[in-house]
Amino acid sequence: MNKFAFRPVFYIFLGFSLALLILYYLYPASRGISGALLSGNLVLLAAALVSFRFYRKAIEAGNIQAFMRMVYMAMISKMLICMAAVMIYAFMVKPISKTAILGFFGLYFIYTFVEVRIAMRLNKEKKKNA
Repeated sequence: MNKFAFRPVFYIFLGFSLALLILYYLYPASRGISGALLSGNLVLLAAALVSFRFYRKAIEAGNIQAFMRMVYMAMISKMLICMAAVMIYAFMVKPISKTAILGFFGLYFIYTFVEVRIAMRLNKEKKKNA
């Protein structure tokens, strides 16, 4: 597996973190949403690291069924991590910002799309080299 495969996810993390930090300092009224999304972005990076372990196992698997099973496991584990983060946020922060939660799940879909695309590309490269 290419050691630089995780780079696009890291660039997404850096880009969104920078944008949210700028928003945090330039617009004081949006600090609650920006802070929640910064935390969510960090949670998504950690979840992406976990799911990349599954993707690595998927690519090393010999058949397509094992590949798809690992991809689904990665997506479900990441979804469970994200739901746990939202539940913790809901219990700890009052009032709950629906905008922050929707923004977090928007980031979730972006991260998931990029990760699955990377996994499919790496699987295709492995088949060409095999």
